[in-house]
Amino acid sequence: MNHDVLTALDALRAAGAARFDPVSWHYMQTLAERAQAQGGPAQALLEGKLQVAMRDIQSRMDAAAMATTPAAVPSPPSALTALLQDMRTYCQPSDQADGWPAENPRIQQFRKQLSRISVQKQVKQAIALAPANAGPINSHMLVLRSLGLMRDISPDYLNRFMAYVDTLLCLDEADKGKALPKKAASAGKTKSA
Repeated sequence: MNHDVLTALDALRAAGAARFDPVSWHYMQTLAERAQAQGGPAQALLEGKLQVAMRDIQSRMDAAAMATTPAAVPSPPSALTALLQDMRTYCQPSDQADGWPAENPRIQQFRKQLSRISVQKQVKQAIALAPANAGPINSHMLVLRSLGLMRDISPDYLNRFMAYVDTLLCLDEADKGKALPKKAASAGKTKSA
């Protein structure tokens, strides 16, 4: 095997390549062992691969060394960075990855309980306003019966269902709000003509 390749491999070992990237180091050692065991074109091919791997790890080690050297003058933090750091000092430490605290569990529990009470109240009001002489297949009565059964069987599902229905109603109202100005504008044009 080429003496220069072995010298370069020893230099990488001394520079700490084995600690920097153990997998690449093992790959290079395996290539060197196989190149020593082979002869002719197989040895040349393995030495070529070894040299490419050594250049790669050397360039990555150099880039890492350049990244760890401190800059001459650190730039001042931006206004947003200063604001975020200031906000973090007032927040409690958290286990979350982004460093922001989670909502207090008591507040979460209170919010859930308040939501349950609100849903129960809505269902009671809806059932109280049910039509008196509705038939057995009246759609209004069928919906009210299903809400009553959901309340009794699975209150959590009822809460999620009502949140879903409220979202749909808000979207429907927003869509109606967009449609009304167009009609009003077209009616204004016809009156002026």
